Amino acid sequence: MSLSGINFSGIGSGIDTDSIVKQLVALQQRPITKIQQQQQKLQQQQTALTQVSALVAGFQAASANLDSTFGFTAVTASSADETIAKVSAATGAQAGTHSLEVDQLAQAQKLGSATLTSQTDALGVAGQIVINGKTIKIAATDSLQNISANINNAQTGVNASILSPTVGSFRLLLSSATSGVAGGISLSDVAGGTILSSTLGLIGGAEAVRSPITNGAASSLFADSATSIGTLLGLATPPAGSIQINGFAVTQPIDLSTDSLAAIAAKINGSAIAGVTASVVTTKDPVSGVNRQQLQIVGASTPTFTDSNNVLANLGVLQQAPVSELAIAKDARFKLDGIDITRNSNTVTDVLSGVTIQLIKDTLTPTTQFTVATDVNSIKANIGGFVSAYNQLAATVSKLSAFDPTTLTGGPLFGDVTVQEVINQITDVVSGQIPGLSGPKSLLSQIGITLDKTGALNVSDADLTSALQSNLSDVSRIFKAAGVATDSAVSFIGATDKTKASSTSGYAINLSQIATQATLTAGTSHTLDNNPDSEVLTFSGAPFGTATRTLVLSSNITLDGIVSQINADTTLSGLLTATKVSGKLALTANQYGAAYNFTISSSQSAAANNSGIGTLAVSATGNDIAGTINGESAAGKGQILTGAKGNATTEGLSLRINSQVSGDHGTLIFTQGLAAQIKYLGKNFTDSIDGSLTKYATSLGDQVTDLSQTIKDIQDRITSYETDLRRQFAAMDSAVAALKSSQNSLNALTATTTTR
Repeated sequence: MSLSGINFSGIGSGIDTDSIVKQLVALQQRPITKIQQQQQKLQQQQTALTQVSALVAGFQAASANLDSTFGFTAVTASSADETIAKVSAATGAQAGTHSLEVDQLAQAQKLGSATLTSQTDALGVAGQIVINGKTIKIAATDSLQNISANINNAQTGVNASILSPTVGSFRLLLSSATSGVAGGISLSDVAGGTILSSTLGLIGGAEAVRSPITNGAASSLFADSATSIGTLLGLATPPAGSIQINGFAVTQPIDLSTDSLAAIAAKINGSAIAGVTASVVTTKDPVSGVNRQQLQIVGASTPTFTDSNNVLANLGVLQQAPVSELAIAKDARFKLDGIDITRNSNTVTDVLSGVTIQLIKDTLTPTTQFTVATDVNSIKANIGGFVSAYNQLAATVSKLSAFDPTTLTGGPLFGDVTVQEVINQITDVVSGQIPGLSGPKSLLSQIGITLDKTGALNVSDADLTSALQSNLSDVSRIFKAAGVATDSAVSFIGATDKTKASSTSGYAINLSQIATQATLTAGTSHTLDNNPDSEVLTFSGAPFGTATRTLVLSSNITLDGIVSQINADTTLSGLLTATKVSGKLALTANQYGAAYNFTISSSQSAAANNSGIGTLAVSATGNDIAGTINGESAAGKGQILTGAKGNATTEGLSLRINSQVSGDHGTLIFTQGLAAQIKYLGKNFTDSIDGSLTKYATSLGDQVTDLSQTIKDIQDRITSYETDLRRQFAAMDSAVAALKSSQNSLNALTATTTTR
């Protein structure tokens, strides 16, 4: 019986029913213990499987390092004399030895002002000055410190500072932020102002061409060729004036409040000065690296100029000479393998692809050599990572699958067919012949990597080093997916796990259609620069998506100006290139294929003084490449030809074919290196959805879950069973107690009768 949750077992019967119930319940719980043991074993298998999956993924990652584009292109660079030049090389740079002779180091221009007696007193002059194409406002209350700060805040590519050579004397120093002649500082007063010349004493004397070019002069760099110069410079009162070239006047005054670069070029060309031509060209800004617009004026020889009201000075064509030039702007001059080269910086990155040269010294016959060589140690380290990842995987699987004859127990994966099949497939790839390869470089063992009796890979450093140094290309093909074409116009891009290795005769390549760029030429030649209105060009098509791009051409624009303005547009220049062909505007997509087809229309009917495009939309179309690989169909996109899905041998094989000739293009031998095979094989095992190990682990997890539910069901039944037992024993105890009570009553009655 129970009172307030306290059990009193067998009070009526004197039998320990609680003990009996517990023993009966314990008998019912024995199956749970066996199921829990089974569940624990499954969980151990699951943990071991997770460990194996992680190691397979690690081996897959190590393999991917060797199958990458740069897996075997690591290089190192060294200079014979680092006091003259230092070198570094990026992955993919071509190996070789080069001679270097440094004739002159690049240097930034530095100018000094006249000496002033205070850096904090107001200078008492007001106006505007132009530095490198940017206007800086000077107030009458500004001191030398204020002017220095204003120059720095304007971010003109010039750094301003104040030097005190002696106590009570101060000079403003201007230093170009960019070395080289192109980084020279452009200075001009605005209109009739004299702040730079008289107040600061930075410039003085006769004007001269600031930036000479071949037989001509160039202006400063501007954001576009259609906006007025006054607006671009931010001039409060843009000057206007007449100019002369070679002693002949430009017939129309130059007004910077309204004239753009294109308009100024048109005025110069319209003056028909013998031998003189003005054009607007796109030039890269040496400071920002972005495309800018520049006015260039050329003649049979460098023209002479007469300025009026600082018009040409504000354009940056002319400049008064600096009064105190503390450092001259110089380009770096050097010889590489005997070839003369100039650059505006001492850090040179664009002479040899992937190689950076840091010029350091240009005195005392600065000649040295530098070498770019294959970085064998880096490649060996990647191969070492591949070997280590395999050995760790193989050793772990061996340990988890082992059987101990002493304890007669096996590891959690002992006898596991799925895991054993995984390691067998991987080992077969690692130790086997590379499909499509033959000869002395077609097995790991031929480059010093062998499989020992314990199932581990061992590396002979000497043999591997020798193989890498003597024939890097053949070693790389052991590891990575590679394609070797007989036609230099064909380049291997990539493949998939569906691509089959070719035979030694290779896959035949045939083009039925070559790739072309979308191109169009205006129907009307541009012969006049007198268009009084702005013309609007509208571009649309696949490269622009659902949007359109409009470009407003300035009035009186030249054909050079139209070309320059299109090529300077941040959106258009990334998609197409403008040129002039036989006096007509021509446009060509930057990439091949239909994905770069475009359409253009104009707001004006085609005429000799505008773009010549016309109001009816004109389309430029390009073709995607088309053809077959190994006689199987291939899909084309631009210059890329890819084996179609479902092909028996070439599915996923991608080639770039840079040729303007259709028909036969030789053959390509394709090999699937072991690192590439492991990369794909690993995906088959560890893919988050379809991987065999992933599915196996999921199955084990499901079994553990099912067993947990089985345990719960058994526990529920035991609870019900225990409740029934206790109820039955309680009823029995009550019945026994009642019988005993009746017996006691009878005994008492009998005893009374006997006494009488």
